[in-house]
Amino acid sequence: MQDRLTGRTLVIATGHALSLALGEDGRLLAEHHERIGLGHAEALMPALTALLAPFGGRAAGVAHIIVETGPGSFTGLRIGHAAATALALAWGADLSGVRSTLLVAAQARQSGADGLLGVALAAPRGQLWCERFHLPALSSRGAPIALLAPAAADWLAGAPAAGSGAPGQMLAAEPRAACALGLSPALFDPPIPLYVRQQDASAVA
Repeated sequence: MQDRLTGRTLVIATGHALSLALGEDGRLLAEHHERIGLGHAEALMPALTALLAPFGGRAAGVAHIIVETGPGSFTGLRIGHAAATALALAWGADLSGVRSTLLVAAQARQSGADGLLGVALAAPRGQLWCERFHLPALSSRGAPIALLAPAAADWLAGAPAAGSGAPGQMLAAEPRAACALGLSPALFDPPIPLYVRQQDASAVA
């Protein structure tokens, strides 16, 4: 099984920060990571243009595009998905998706985390988007769920936690596009925005 994508890869993550990365054979070439609340639609294309300009712009020779699927801001995710879909069509590039929670877990692994890890991302209305992983394999222990903060703290108890909303976090991190570079293609998802409904913690413990 292929361990990583070969050729140039563009990663677009717009569900939280505005995060972009260009890589080749798993190696980072250029990155743009900006904390942004609103305005992804206005900021995305100028940031992409600036990122790609030193590598030929639209002639950069991108073979693969990976787009953040969520959980995250649904508006932000749709903006990123629309751009990724259009670019993949224009370039004839492969298009894959990567979960927001997996991007954070990959960053935690790069920071030396091992074993069970809980990822919790800040969400609207006092919620957290949560998913458990086992490192270093980055294997998921269940699909992402949305929990109110008190329930999430109980659900995440007993393991180190990472992410923008993790209680007692070992790594305060938003999803970062560059963390998708070097991941096994087996970890990618279909490029479809992910909508996670709030659940009762007792139903998923």
